[in-house]
Amino acid sequence: MQNSLPAAADFEATAAARSAPDHDLRPDSLRTEVTRPVAWALVLSFLLAIVALPLGQLYLERLAEEESPLVDLFRRVPSAENLKRVEHDVEQASYAKAFVQPRLQLLLTRFGRVGNKRAVVGRDDWLYYTPGVLHVAGPGFLDRGFQRERERAERDLDAAPIHADPLPAIFDFQSALARRGIRLVLMPLPDKAAIEAESLHERGRAPGTPDNPDFDRFLGLLRARGVAVFDARQALPPAEQRPVFLVQDTHWTPVWMEHVAGALAAFVNELGVLSPAPEHTLHAVEQPAARVGDLVDMLELPEDQQLFLPREVKVHEVRNAQDNAWEPDPEAEILLLGDSFTNIYSLEGMGWGAASGLGPQLALALQRPLDVIAQNDSGAFATRRVLAQELAAGSDRLARKRVVIWEFAARELSTGDWKPIELAQPAGSN
Repeated sequence: MQNSLPAAADFEATAAARSAPDHDLRPDSLRTEVTRPVAWALVLSFLLAIVALPLGQLYLERLAEEESPLVDLFRRVPSAENLKRVEHDVEQASYAKAFVQPRLQLLLTRFGRVGNKRAVVGRDDWLYYTPGVLHVAGPGFLDRGFQRERERAERDLDAAPIHADPLPAIFDFQSALARRGIRLVLMPLPDKAAIEAESLHERGRAPGTPDNPDFDRFLGLLRARGVAVFDARQALPPAEQRPVFLVQDTHWTPVWMEHVAGALAAFVNELGVLSPAPEHTLHAVEQPAARVGDLVDMLELPEDQQLFLPREVKVHEVRNAQDNAWEPDPEAEILLLGDSFTNIYSLEGMGWGAASGLGPQLALALQRPLDVIAQNDSGAFATRRVLAQELAAGSDRLARKRVVIWEFAARELSTGDWKPIELAQPAGSN
């Protein structure tokens, strides 16, 4: 008799057939069919996208009679540093970037409060400098692990070695000045994010003035070694008299700057090392000044943007007895070393007026001559280097000086290069 029952293998085959989907979805069974015209269209579009930008760049450069940065590939010896420089120059010269990036940044800033690597966008049109925010919110700048990481990062970039620890450079500078009988007054200016950070968060005004975790310990270490430290936070006005920083700029308002200048003048006088002040000859004249602020510049928005408008302040231009704008005096007993906080309201190129900054206001408060060496950025070493170069060239900028005030932005403690810089001693000194 023929067996009518199917074999086990037949059952398995029947079950598999019934359970199998209509389409085989195994990876090796998936197929995408592209017709030849579609394939050619995709390839040509891809090649056109690759070629269009450089060809357009070359055409626009020829039209403007500009030389392409790529020419430097054949002028310079091939090296990692030179290739990075050419890459940077090509990026900066890109017409496509110059057209697209500002407009995209404007959209991101307007609708998402998105900044960039240099500027942080807060609420109510407040802007903050990114390195300053990172300094305030970051790790303690005196931590050896943090310092080693900064130094290692620069080495990885094939950059010149940096000195991340600020203390040796400051103590060395203090000693070099002391050998000449000069007192050092250190004035690290707190960052905007440390004083007025309300627009960065929703918590309202924080009690006190929070700063980097190591800032107060740093000031204590300086004072323990005899460095005269002027803490500008002690000259902050009450809350109702704020803000003390410009809304769209990294720097202080004229009002707070003048208030600090007055408090600093009293601090310097209390050192008791200055000769009697001469007859009062300086006075101030109020002037208007207006611009959008350097942080708006850092956002690199279109020139015709209307998101951030110029803001006006009143500055006080300092003038002498002949009603001429104040100027530094190299023969003065006090030398002010400063960065952009010193230059703002004095350096016309910054757009906030002239003869109205920290130097003139300090001279006005002291009613005596004042010498100034100020350079924007790199407050950790820039002015010390300028001073050292003048001394090495035979111009003794420290002659007759009794006090040197060193002002720098406190964020330099987390970002600056605190390289040691030797000061030439006067002839005949030990």
